[in-house]
Amino acid sequence: MTKDPDRFAFLEAKETVNENLSTIKFSLIGCIDEGLVDEEDLLYNEALALLEDARVIGNWDEMEELITRAKTLETDVAVWLSMHGRNSVSLTWPRRSI
Repeated sequence: MTKDPDRFAFLEAKETVNENLSTIKFSLIGCIDEGLVDEEDLLYNEALALLEDARVIGNWDEMEELITRAKTLETDVAVWLSMHGRNSVSLTWPRRSI
């Protein structure tokens, strides 16, 4: 059976997106534990929604749309964290090979 390099790259990218979204979620969970936000917070719920979407995406077009939304969330969380004296990490997002 021949392996499809584009499919393999897609699956690796999907795993990276899931890891990045989990990192964002983990940052927010730390804030929940400290009482800065609760589980009904908009940013936290957006992270959960994106994680759910990431599990079901099936092609690069959907992946690129999800990454755009995830980058926006990453920026929003970074701004929110900095306003509360917290640091954030800069995440590397996958790109489609041409």
